[in-house]
Amino acid sequence: MLKSNWPSIQLNFFRTFQDRSHVFSIIARPPGVGIARIFNLNVRGKRGNIVQAYPATEYDFVPSILHVRVGDYIHFQWTGCVNNPAGNAGEGTDSTDRHNIVQIKNFGRSYPLTDKDFKPAGTEIAMFDEPSTRALFAYLGQTNCPTQEQLLAANGGNENAAKQDPSNCFKLNAAPQYFNGGLHKMNTTGEFQYISTRNNNFTNRDQKGALFVETVIPLWGIIVVAVGGAICLAAGGVAAAMFYAKTHPHSGIAQTVAKF
Repeated sequence: MLKSNWPSIQLNFFRTFQDRSHVFSIIARPPGVGIARIFNLNVRGKRGNIVQAYPATEYDFVPSILHVRVGDYIHFQWTGCVNNPAGNAGEGTDSTDRHNIVQIKNFGRSYPLTDKDFKPAGTEIAMFDEPSTRALFAYLGQTNCPTQEQLLAANGGNENAAKQDPSNCFKLNAAPQYFNGGLHKMNTTGEFQYISTRNNNFTNRDQKGALFVETVIPLWGIIVVAVGGAICLAAGGVAAAMFYAKTHPHSGIAQTVAKF
């Protein structure tokens, strides 16, 4: 802030070193959603280790732990980048960000569950009911994907070059920057843990998240309501018996009540 020679005038000067502005849009609810709650599940951070990413952060899902109720909707969406500083640590084509979601059993086992693992044949509850939806979130719509052998052949047997190859679907290199997974209604209770397979190669940079889908009234609340209802019914029955005994003093109920 600088002051001029005129006491009645104050001049303000501002300098911008880095433009960190972002723009987002809020659209109307789609038909059929009604007044149900909608949660946005997104991604934050940029390519690189903690030093390279600073003052931003490393990759992370936002929120990384999300609690919702049955009947709620989640809007899955995120955007990547193609112009990160060259050489920043990460997987896939240099200078790019990409993200996906695949379900895992738990954070101690960082490899994807397959369709065979899910009920009814398997033992796990699926975060997404349909196999096509699970495939969409894993592969992000990539098609015509070469095999690992084809990638190596096209890159002279160089594994690092194969990982950088723009057609490498395993590293999500052929996926678009922006992904809009749409609204998904949560119909099944459970705890679901998931990872981004591309960003899961370093112990300090694994990109993981957890989703908890609960009933509208938690189990302890159901128990409290049930016990409270039983007590109310019992109290009502006692009151009715006492009233009947008072109005019918010679009845069997009156004699029973008189014993207490």
